[in-house]
Amino acid sequence: MVEAFTKVSEASRLLLDKGLCPATGSDALGMVARPLKVDRACLFENRTTNLAGRFLTDLRYAWAEPGVVSPLAHPVLRSLPMRDYAMAWADMLEAQMVVSCTTKEAPPMMRELLERQGVQSVLLCPIVPAKQWWGFVAFEDCRQARLWRPEEISLLKSLARAIGASVRHANMRSSLSQVRTNLTSVLRPVAGDT
Repeated sequence: MVEAFTKVSEASRLLLDKGLCPATGSDALGMVARPLKVDRACLFENRTTNLAGRFLTDLRYAWAEPGVVSPLAHPVLRSLPMRDYAMAWADMLEAQMVVSCTTKEAPPMMRELLERQGVQSVLLCPIVPAKQWWGFVAFEDCRQARLWRPEEISLLKSLARAIGASVRHANMRSSLSQVRTNLTSVLRPVAGDT
């Protein structure tokens, strides 16, 4: 378990140094998932569509143990109507609570989706960069109906906080860049002024 806590620290440093992108997102997920013997790890981001404000969650980054089918191979995970599949889970994640269960205990539509992917149990943790629920990170066990231990939950929460910090830093950098651009355009002398 000590190795897993060390890996969370390394993943946090990677995300803060290089930002969240496909390479760092997958690497960070794998760093923490491997020592826990998790088969798959995923990062989902929420969004609202233009169609009557419909809420969807998109699989952005994933890691899978060799020999296990990547979650990226399942197109339904790219625009998942989370509230349709598991309303109680969406409510829990939005309330900043962890979801932990075996596939057999999942809501019916979510259970069917997880079974099609060979998932036996899941552990989901919300990502909250500021005050609003941004998305979630998930660990999946495809070999056994795993009961998640408190230390595994703690590790996933730490990873979710690191991802949230990376998202928050990216947003701040973007805002500062926009301010700099605006100031530059305001301070640029108008042609003919001297």
